[in-house]
Amino acid sequence: MKLFSQIVSQSTPMAAPVVETGQQRLKGRLVLDELPVEIVVEIATNLDFEGFGSMLGVSSFMRCILQKYWRYILSSIIEREFTPVGLFFRAFETGEVTGVGNRSAREWLGRLTGVGGGRDGRDREMDRIMNFCRGVKLWEAEFQRFRFYDCDVGEMRLMNGRERERFRRGLFIWDWFARVHHAGRQTRRTAEPVAFMRRFSTTELHELNDVWETVWAAVGREVCPSVTAVMEVIGDRSLAEGIGWGDGEENRQILGTVMKLGPGDLLRLLVGGGGRIGGREGLVRWIRLSEPWIEDTTEALSMAVLSVRHEREKMMGMERSPFPVEGFPGRYGGVLDHEMEESEELRVVHGADGGREGPYSGRYIRGSGIFLIGGVRVGKLVAGTD
Repeated sequence: MKLFSQIVSQSTPMAAPVVETGQQRLKGRLVLDELPVEIVVEIATNLDFEGFGSMLGVSSFMRCILQKYWRYILSSIIEREFTPVGLFFRAFETGEVTGVGNRSAREWLGRLTGVGGGRDGRDREMDRIMNFCRGVKLWEAEFQRFRFYDCDVGEMRLMNGRERERFRRGLFIWDWFARVHHAGRQTRRTAEPVAFMRRFSTTELHELNDVWETVWAAVGREVCPSVTAVMEVIGDRSLAEGIGWGDGEENRQILGTVMKLGPGDLLRLLVGGGGRIGGREGLVRWIRLSEPWIEDTTEALSMAVLSVRHEREKMMGMERSPFPVEGFPGRYGGVLDHEMEESEELRVVHGADGGREGPYSGRYIRGSGIFLIGGVRVGKLVAGTD
């Protein structure tokens, strides 16, 4: 105790403050800008997408290096975080092409030469694919909220890696379909959306249906609610009619029209952009400016999926589908893991029955699906109008 008191009571001489220069502060420390280029590239290659985006903002020197080697870096990130790679690039590129192929991300990115060539074209191409990746990441986060909306609090959770990949597959197919069959003025025959869907397996169509129905429900709640839904909240019919988007079949027709906007525009509406556009009238004006022909064309995705499912069930002699069409968003199935192991095994059983190599190839009847597709009404955005 005496020794302790002596130690505490001894005065300690104060050292003079040391003022370090910039070079002294950096001496012996790892400085990213001073690393060899190949080490910087290797570090960036092993980052996740968010980390790569942050690294681009470290310094102009760092951004210059990363922009030069961005194809090499992003190919590794895409193969880790944005699978399935083939569908990722089909959704990213415009125009319809046959099959989804087995190219690696590096092979896909090697085909992107940049708009106009040169450094500016290279930078624009990188920015374009980076923005696409950001959209996919934002969709992943928002979809979890939509998917578990009707579940009890105890059942809400984050999607696991398998479920996120299934979601991305459904999202990419939807985006690809929207670019081909919902964008612009439709001049294609009504059977072509059905032919588009035949290339995908029944398992993939089930995942797509889950994504589509879940987003449809979210748009119906947060963007274009029915008059009845609004009245349940505010309790005044006259006010509800001024806010809601029709009722019953008319509301469903409006929802189908809005869903033709595609994932990019719908994401903007669902994350809060709709409220800033200017109410119902402003939103109608914005939609018409975005897609001038949207009210003159049909929503083809839902019926194309249903048509292919009916075709396959008839060929197989099944009395009912192995995957239920209804029930999304629910606790199990589709993008989410099934409750029972037996149901989960159906993903494998029906996971390779699409495309030219599938068991249904060559057995489709020419023109089949036109009846189901033909029953879809043209677009509509304003309730009470023909």
